[in-house]
Amino acid sequence: MRLMWRFARWSRSMPVLVVFNATLVALAVCVGWHASSVRNGQFEVRPESPAHDTAGDVQRHALHILGGNLRVVATLLAGACTLGLLTLLNLLWNAFGLGFGLSTLARGTPAAIPLALRYVPLEFSAFVLAASAAEHLSFMVLRCLAAGESPRFRPATIALVMAAGMLVAAAIIEADVARLVAELTAM
Repeated sequence: MRLMWRFARWSRSMPVLVVFNATLVALAVCVGWHASSVRNGQFEVRPESPAHDTAGDVQRHALHILGGNLRVVATLLAGACTLGLLTLLNLLWNAFGLGFGLSTLARGTPAAIPLALRYVPLEFSAFVLAASAAEHLSFMVLRCLAAGESPRFRPATIALVMAAGMLVAAAIIEADVARLVAELTAM
């Protein structure tokens, strides 16, 4: 019973959920980095578009990136229906992919790493906030059903709005980075 009350108190705290998810992301990135190192894969960056992108192309690319990021957030939120299980799996899978990709990129085109690090921390911080909001919502439903608590949507709503703003900024930065990488590889 005491453990249940401790869990109920822990699950109300958005900062605790954010720290928990950020720690899991850091661990999954390390595992992905190690998995890539063991596999010893290499590739070179070959952008899909030439280096002479116009401002309109960069804008379209940013919207495309934002759409992909919002699909990830939607999947993270859908995880609230599975009591956070799908949320955690999706977050860990994306973090593993990040670690794997960064490790492979470091061996193939190390000059692109600082460019990727311009947007990746912002993007994954937004994913952590969205995952924390989804977990907060699922735990809130449990507390409402089991303990008769009244729902508190404010922390999850604030986290989701912040995540959306961060994803917009990350998409704009990532589109610009894609242009810079195209210029870097055209040389």
